[in-house]
Amino acid sequence: MDLGLEGRVAIVTGASRGIGLAVVERLAAEGCEVVAVSRSGADGPGHPVAADVTDPAAAGRVVGECLDRFGRLDVLVNNAGGAEPAALERLTDADWQRAFEFNFFAAVRFAAACAPVMRERRWGRMVHVASVSGREPDQRFAPYSAAKAALLNFSTSLSQAYAADGVLSSCVVPGITLTELVAANAAGTAARTGSSPDEVMARQLEHHRVAAGRFGEPGEVAAAVAFLAGEPAAWITGATLEVDGGTLRSV
Repeated sequence: MDLGLEGRVAIVTGASRGIGLAVVERLAAEGCEVVAVSRSGADGPGHPVAADVTDPAAAGRVVGECLDRFGRLDVLVNNAGGAEPAALERLTDADWQRAFEFNFFAAVRFAAACAPVMRERRWGRMVHVASVSGREPDQRFAPYSAAKAALLNFSTSLSQAYAADGVLSSCVVPGITLTELVAANAAGTAARTGSSPDEVMARQLEHHRVAAGRFGEPGEVAAAVAFLAGEPAAWITGATLEVDGGTLRSV
């Protein structure tokens, strides 16, 4: 399927690994020029830019660099995010604030910086990487779950505000995907509980009752992101596309 992305320009946050890296690779394969945003600005596919997305000035700077280099901006993928497990009763105000800065406010700032540019051209796609935890909260990741729920809500607000101007906003909702962060969290839990990372992952699979019987791969999420960014999705906005192997049970 031709996604109509040849010659488009995209910004992808959290682009150095995991789902973000897979998205950069997929969009580049579709003919996009990709501004790949990460803290390190590590070399890789696309055009790397070093930025801490929790810095309030980062979004405006990245968008400015994108326009200076390419003269246009067509796609934003808000992918940056993450969490570590913690008991609910041990969470502090700083834990909640940090989770929302990383998983919600960064996306808000990037969307606010990109929307006027896209609206002026009357074409744009904003795709936000949410989580099944935003739909069915996980008490071990309470701040992350709440922030992703806010992101789902915010995407709908964006879709209502800008769809008439040709700027669309939707969310991809991954289940547990085999990224470096998931592996690190499994290793940390294994160390605390005296089990192996494989045992932790097996318990996770059972806990989430993934209908497909396995966890996802970053490329599978990236394929959904690329679809929503492309021309075939021209009448899809305010949507949530679950890429979770049948994890979510709600209708």
